[in-house]
Amino acid sequence: MADTRTKNIMRNTITGFVFRVVSMLLPFFVRTVIIQKLGNEYLGLSSLFTSILQVLSMSELGFSTAIAYSMFKPISEGDKPKVNALLKLIRNVYRVVGLVILVVGLVLTPFLPHLIEGDYPADINLYLLYFIYLFNTVISYFMFSYTSSLLAANQRTDIENIISLIANIIMYGCQIIVLILFQNYYIYIIFLPVSTLLINVLRYIMVKRLYPEYVCKGSIEKSEKVVIYKNIGALAGYKLSSVIISSISNIIISAYLGLNILAIYGNYYYILNALFAIISMIYTSLTASIGNSIVEDTVEKNYKDFRTLTFCNVWLIGWMAICLLCLYQHFIKLWLKTDDYLLPNTTMFLFVAYFYLWKFKDMLSTYKDAAGMWRDDFFKPYAVTVVTLILNLILVKYFGINGSLIAGIIGFFVISMPWETHVFFRRYLKRSEWRYYLKMLVYTIIIVILAIITYPICSFLPSEGILGLILKALVCLFVPNILVILISFKTPEFKSVWDKAKSILKKNHN
Repeated sequence: MADTRTKNIMRNTITGFVFRVVSMLLPFFVRTVIIQKLGNEYLGLSSLFTSILQVLSMSELGFSTAIAYSMFKPISEGDKPKVNALLKLIRNVYRVVGLVILVVGLVLTPFLPHLIEGDYPADINLYLLYFIYLFNTVISYFMFSYTSSLLAANQRTDIENIISLIANIIMYGCQIIVLILFQNYYIYIIFLPVSTLLINVLRYIMVKRLYPEYVCKGSIEKSEKVVIYKNIGALAGYKLSSVIISSISNIIISAYLGLNILAIYGNYYYILNALFAIISMIYTSLTASIGNSIVEDTVEKNYKDFRTLTFCNVWLIGWMAICLLCLYQHFIKLWLKTDDYLLPNTTMFLFVAYFYLWKFKDMLSTYKDAAGMWRDDFFKPYAVTVVTLILNLILVKYFGINGSLIAGIIGFFVISMPWETHVFFRRYLKRSEWRYYLKMLVYTIIIVILAIITYPICSFLPSEGILGLILKALVCLFVPNILVILISFKTPEFKSVWDKAKSILKKNHN
């Protein structure tokens, strides 16, 4: 069992990494071709419709995750009737969800023009395009999406990754060819539902081949449903918060500022999302080990490890933020070959601050999740959602894109960080959180000082071309990291990291 679990972890990690990389790079090329061949407004339409349907998909609100979690025990115990009943439940839930999304999506149709400030491309039928996006979202719920729960419960997400990887490579490749040859947005977008259909069919075939013993039949006891619905209630808030923060901002920007501004904003946010994905891969791989440590080790031991890993996290996130500060504008200009797609430096600074502030507490969030504390701050994501939404509506109207970023930063400072930190320290660590706040303040001051040193050095280097970008990247690689080592090499956290690194190197050498 241990060997099988290790093998599954390795397969899931490797395929997940490859899928993440491809999912970052290929859409990057597609965005570039759309901008060059069609223009910003088409990219803005894509962002708008994707955001609308992400909000509509909130009606799923964690059913699949909760039911997949409920499958772990009956699968390990060989309780096939219970697994079958759970599979039937998720299939039925998906069909209801698909119907809800379809109906609400159709009801929203007359309001589409009001979500776009100014004009949209004259050759586009707004409603036809929206129906293609809506069909793409709905079709999965009526087909075989429910089978992904079986793969997750059997620790075979590598299969899901491989299927999605193959389908995405085919889809993005065809889309790039179509855009270059025909410059037709309708032909380009039709590959989206085709890819979704392909993923669902391939997943169904693989699940039937691997797990023919599982079929949709039977029913779940009422007490079991109560447990599942409680888990859904806890998960729903996190999904709601995540979607509101990422999607509602796009809809509000489109409604107030137009598709062109939304597309430019989307280019900057796309780079942030790529970094978010890399960070997510790192901390997802750590969660199981941290969870095991929480179960087996003392709170004091975990607190010591938490301090060390928090130091590593701030070092990583701070370095990434400095790279963004120094490379953001240069990369955008090099990528799109014009200054027309550049946002003001003040907006770029806010993007960097938004990234740093939302990610520098990731280690605390990872520990809290590994400890199973996602019910302890049940109302936090709802509070963050309400505050962020209200602030977006107010601030975007007066400050444009800057207002959306400021809304996210305020939501973090006022709600997310203090609430989550208080819960973790008081309910798990059983101590005051004020030393943590002081330590994070010191870390942040150090990162700001390193940025103040690194940014002017990069400013003296060539401001255009690939050579200038490489030189600035080298400065970002060496200057802040060397300074971090010089500043912190005597701290207990750095010594702990250094000892661990030496231990790993010694073990690999032997």
